[in-house]
Amino acid sequence: MTLTPPLDSESLLLNATRQLLALGSAAELCREGLRFMARELNADLGMLHLAVTDTDFRLVEQVGDHPLLHRHQVQIMEPGWVTLLTAGTWISSPVPSPDWTGPDERNYVHLGARHLVNFGLYSGQRLIGTVNLLFNRPRADLNELRVLGTIGALWGTLLERLETEATLRTREAMLRTVTDQGTDLVTVVRPDGRILYQSRGGPVLLGRSAEGMHGRNALEGIHPDDLSAAQRALAELAATPDATCTLTYRVTHRSGGVVWLESHGRNLLDEPAVGGLVVHSRDVTAQVASKRSLERRVQELTLMHATSLQLQEARSVQEIASRVVRLIEGRLGHPFVWLAERVGDALIMRASDRRRESTLLDAAHSLPVDQGLCGASVRTGQTLMVGDVTQDARYSGIGHEVRSELVTPIRVAGRVWGVLNVESPQLNAFGDEDRQALETVAAQTGAALANVLLLADLRDSRDALSSAYERTIEGWARALDFRDRETEGHSQRVTELTVALARRMGVPPDELVHVRRGALLHDIGKMGIPDSILLKPGQLDENEWRVMRRHPDMALELLEPIEFLRPALDIPHAHHEKWNGAGYPRGLKGEQIPLSARIFAVIDVWDALRHDRPYRPAWDEARARALIEAESGVHFDPQVARAFLDWLTEAGAGADLNAMLRAVPAGSADAAPVTDRG
Repeated sequence: MTLTPPLDSESLLLNATRQLLALGSAAELCREGLRFMARELNADLGMLHLAVTDTDFRLVEQVGDHPLLHRHQVQIMEPGWVTLLTAGTWISSPVPSPDWTGPDERNYVHLGARHLVNFGLYSGQRLIGTVNLLFNRPRADLNELRVLGTIGALWGTLLERLETEATLRTREAMLRTVTDQGTDLVTVVRPDGRILYQSRGGPVLLGRSAEGMHGRNALEGIHPDDLSAAQRALAELAATPDATCTLTYRVTHRSGGVVWLESHGRNLLDEPAVGGLVVHSRDVTAQVASKRSLERRVQELTLMHATSLQLQEARSVQEIASRVVRLIEGRLGHPFVWLAERVGDALIMRASDRRRESTLLDAAHSLPVDQGLCGASVRTGQTLMVGDVTQDARYSGIGHEVRSELVTPIRVAGRVWGVLNVESPQLNAFGDEDRQALETVAAQTGAALANVLLLADLRDSRDALSSAYERTIEGWARALDFRDRETEGHSQRVTELTVALARRMGVPPDELVHVRRGALLHDIGKMGIPDSILLKPGQLDENEWRVMRRHPDMALELLEPIEFLRPALDIPHAHHEKWNGAGYPRGLKGEQIPLSARIFAVIDVWDALRHDRPYRPAWDEARARALIEAESGVHFDPQVARAFLDWLTEAGAGADLNAMLRAVPAGSADAAPVTDRG
C-alpha cells in the first residue's frame, strides 16, 4: 500500500497560486488546474463543473475515467448549497456519506469512491463552478485542509477575469477592424530610435499629437524604472531582421499621469515600403491594475492564512507581537513595522522590524498616548492612513526616513489594547488594500491576545486557588499536631522527608504534590478518635486499639468527597499497611500497598523513633537504623527501606532533617522544593 505524505496547507496554497496564475486561458485554467489539484491530493477521479444557470452545472473537465461517469455530466445544485459554497465552505467526507439525500444513482459510491473532497469556484457572490475529487480509499488526512476555500476563491476570480478578458479581446479585434486601429498607437522607428511615423492614436493614449512626435526619440516619456528595459528591447529588435518582441512598460501622459503600454515590435527594416521598426502599442493600464490587485489579494490571503497558523502556536504576548511584526515585514515588504501595548498613559513597544529592533526594544521605547499618530489611533479607536507625515501636526517621529504611516488599533475583548503601525520612506505608500490587510491582521492579533491573556488569568487563578488549598491542608496538619502534643511538629517533618525520598526514588514531579498532601494529612482520621483514647497517657486496651485502628477508614470517609484530595488518599488510608500483610485497615500485602504509602511508612516510623515521647525517650540513630533493617521485608518494602538507609549513609552519622534533605541528588531537584507551599 502506498502511503500518502502529510499535506502542508500553506505549501498547497502557494503552489496552487503559482500554478493558476501561470495559466493564460479559461480552458487551461479548468484543465490544468484540475490536474494539479488531483495530482497534489492523489485523487483517483476528478470532475470540474461550470455553471450554465444558477442551479445547473455542466461537466467540462475530468481526471480519470469510469463507466458510470455519464451520470454526473450535469450537476443540479440546491440553492442553499450555492450560498454555502460562495461563502468558502468545502467538504471532506467519507463515501457513502451518512448525510446523502440525493438520488441513489447519483451517489459517488457507484464510482468506487470511498472519500470525497468538494469545493466551489467563486468570485464575490457568484458561484462559477465546483470541483469534486474522489478517492478509492479513506482520506481522513484531508479533513483539516482549510485552504480549499481560499483556493476556490482564487480559481474562481481568475476564471471570471480570463473569461472577461477573452470577451474583451474579441470585441477589441472587431473594433480595430472597423476603426482601423484608431484607438491604438502604431509607430515606425528608425534604428537610432527616431520616430518616422506615428498613427492618430497618440493624442488618446499619451496626450501628444502625431505631428509633434515626428523625428523625436521614441523613448521619450518612458518611466525611469522601465527605461533600461525599453532600451535593451529596442536594440535587440534592431539587431535581427524580422525579429519580434513584446514589452509592457510605463510612460508619462502629457497631463502628468502614468499609462501602462503593451507594445509589440517587429523589425521591418529590410521591407522597402516600411524601412523601420514597427511598434504597435495599446493601453493596458486597467489590465495591469487588475492583475496587481489580484496579486495583492493573493498576497493578503496568504498573509491571513500564515498569520492564523503562526498565532495558533503563540503562547505569550511577546511571542504574538514578534510573529505578527515578522509576518508583515516579510510578506508585505514594509520596511518599518512595530507593535505596541497601551499600559496606562503610555504605549510600550513589544516588537519592531529588524532594522530598528535593537534601538527601539533595547531602550524599552515608549510613547505618550496623548501624542503622535499612534496615540491618536488609540484614543479614537480608528485606523489612520497618512500619505505625508510632515504635513500632519499629530506626527511624532521615532525613526528616520518616514514619510507615510498606517496605524490601526488592536482590540482585545472590546477595548483598545494597543496599536499595529507600518511606516514607509515613500510618499502616499499605502492604499485601501493595505488598510484592509492591516485591519484584518490586527483583528487576528486581538483574538490571539485575548486567548493568551485569558489563559494567563486562568493560570493565576489556578495558582491562587492551589495556594489556598495548600495553606488549608497545612492548617489541618498543625491542628492535628496541636491536638496530639506527643507528635507536635511530626506532620511537617515526615512530609518533607517523604517528598524528598519519593523524589529520590523517581516518583514523577506531577505526583509529588499528591504525596505531599497525603503526608500532611496522614493522621486526619484521628479527628474522629475520642480524646479519652487519643490522649490517654498509658497503653491502650484491646477495645481502645480497635477504635484507634479505625482512623485510616475515617480519613477515607473524610477526604474522599473532596475531589482535589482524592489522588492524595493513598497515604492517609494505607500508611499502616505492612509489607507482610499484617497491617490495617485492609491487610494489603507487598505491592498491593500504594508506593507513596510504603515510602511514608518508613519515614513515619523513623521520625517516631528519633523523637521523645512521654512513654519513652528518643532512640539513637544506630538503634533506629537497626529496627528499619530488621523490619525490611516484614513491615517495610525492602526497596524503600534500602533507599532510605542509603540516603542515611550519604547524609552522614547524626544527620538532622536539613542534612538529609541536602543529600537528595541535585538532578532530582527539578520539581518544586519540599518546603514549597505552592
